[in-house]
Amino acid sequence: MKKILVPALLTLAACSKKEDTTVRQPDYDGKWYIHQIVEKVYTLEDGDTAYTRYNVTDYPGTANYMDFQINKGKGDAIVYLDNQLDSMSYEAVSHVYFRLDTTLCEVTRVTDSAFQFNTLIFDGAPIPDRVQVTQHFFTLSR
Repeated sequence: MKKILVPALLTLAACSKKEDTTVRQPDYDGKWYIHQIVEKVYTLEDGDTAYTRYNVTDYPGTANYMDFQINKGKGDAIVYLDNQLDSMSYEAVSHVYFRLDTTLCEVTRVTDSAFQFNTLIFDGAPIPDRVQVTQHFFTLSR
């Protein structure tokens, strides 16, 4: 009986000591400086990928930025890029996905000082047996 009771008590003690393992996602509300944008345009046809454009643009310094003004999952994103100011609506979809206007974005990395996300845009123009995809990969920091 002792052989069964000891493991049962240890199991019960281990279960009761479990802590909440939910990790708070770092917040990306506020101003982030844009350092790099990678643009990829490609078509998918029968499982094959054909790149039609691959551009890498570096933005040194702190002149270009995105300012997320979020309140309870909704808000605006102010973008200053190449001397042009633009405002987009922001809406959280989940802890990984959000929308800027109608563009779906995926957070790939976020810490207190680094933020990376990408956009995913499907071309609505019908191309027989092909799907054209445009992605922008953003690298930002505080």
